[in-house]
Amino acid sequence: MSKWRNPTAKQIGLWLAVLTLLYPRVGRSADAPAPAIQMTRQASDPGAAQLLTLDDALLIALDNHPSLKAARERIAAQRAVLGQQMAAYYPSLSITDRYQTGTQSGSSNVAPFASEFYSGQVSTNFTLYNFGKREGAVQAARETLNATGFNYKTTVDSVILGVKQTYYFYLGARALVKVREETVQSRDLLVRQARAFYEVGTRARIDVVRAESNLYNALADLIVVQNAVKVAWVTLKNAMGLRELPERPLVEDAIMTTIPYGLDEAKEIAFATRPELKSFEAQRKAQDQNIAVARRGHLPDLIFDGNYARRHVSNEVINKHLQDTFPLKPSWQAQVSLVIPIFDGFRTTNRVEETLHNYYVIKEQEELQRQQVALEVEQSYLRLVELQERIKANEAAAKAAKENLDLATGRYQVGVGSIIEVTDAQTLYTDAQTTYVRALYEYKIADAQFTRAVGK
Repeated sequence: MSKWRNPTAKQIGLWLAVLTLLYPRVGRSADAPAPAIQMTRQASDPGAAQLLTLDDALLIALDNHPSLKAARERIAAQRAVLGQQMAAYYPSLSITDRYQTGTQSGSSNVAPFASEFYSGQVSTNFTLYNFGKREGAVQAARETLNATGFNYKTTVDSVILGVKQTYYFYLGARALVKVREETVQSRDLLVRQARAFYEVGTRARIDVVRAESNLYNALADLIVVQNAVKVAWVTLKNAMGLRELPERPLVEDAIMTTIPYGLDEAKEIAFATRPELKSFEAQRKAQDQNIAVARRGHLPDLIFDGNYARRHVSNEVINKHLQDTFPLKPSWQAQVSLVIPIFDGFRTTNRVEETLHNYYVIKEQEELQRQQVALEVEQSYLRLVELQERIKANEAAAKAAKENLDLATGRYQVGVGSIIEVTDAQTLYTDAQTTYVRALYEYKIADAQFTRAVGK
């Protein structure tokens, strides 16, 4: 330091240049939020029209996601099943046309002769009454259709949650890129500062090498988080049900919202609104009808059959006169049948047993789902409470780390601090920012999970 007692003009100029370059970092307030945490959208932004909002992403998913299309097809298929059961309220009609030809051998002194048979017949069949079997089958199909509708709502909720999670995950990844970019800028500035000090002879070469090493590590970390953004976009695109979608900026949202319900209230709302539970309720009702239909298998059916036909057999002889083939002779028939089951090899009895056991299976699955719903509500609620407290602590830690970095940088600039002190402060600040940003978007994801768990 003795040579600095009478510095040359060149040394003074280099020293002033270093201080001028670094002075703004010393003067920055420790309370100023980090750039990565400043997440506001300017209404006058000319590129705002190209931003992808969360609502836009949800609408895209609802229109394009294959699982939703499959769920809609399942509803249409079950609606067709209901139509099949409704057919029992209508008579069946059929038309039968028949033509037959052949030869018939006569006695030993009569040559064989050919004959032809023509017939056209319209038939109808209608179940007049079957002691509620028809009605029970229709109601079972209707309740199953309701259950399918609730299953569709479950799929919709799952898709919405998937889009929200990936949307916030992408925003979190972008925020981490900002953190790492700021770290790279800070470490690049420290490299230039160390080189300037080394050139004027106030610092050793080891400071430059250490600063460069930290800079390269920061660049490597930046590459990692930049790639994570690309992966997050691919994941978001998949959650929306799209194969191709050019990457677009998203509307940033890191606002903490209050928890709208207490834990007990949230559970009650979930039990009343979750579509999975409503689906099982509808399945139980459908199975009740199936049990009733199976038990009615022991009861008779009252059936009406009728037909009208025109037919003739060639070479037919009536009153010793050979009749012409045409016109065909009309005939009709009507009958009412009472079909009483007596014994069917215990098929009906076993069918009743089958439907009863299926009912108990559905009931236990419903109880299992209720427990799962309660678990999801409790987990997501406790997660929100935890993250609220963590975010407060992480925010305070980020501010303290920023102040620590400013003090370490200032000490190094005036020559009383070491390069290790600065790099440690940079690492501490980067870690604090990273933890804070992650906690913010983990809260948004947990909030989406809580909303899904409650059934809203």
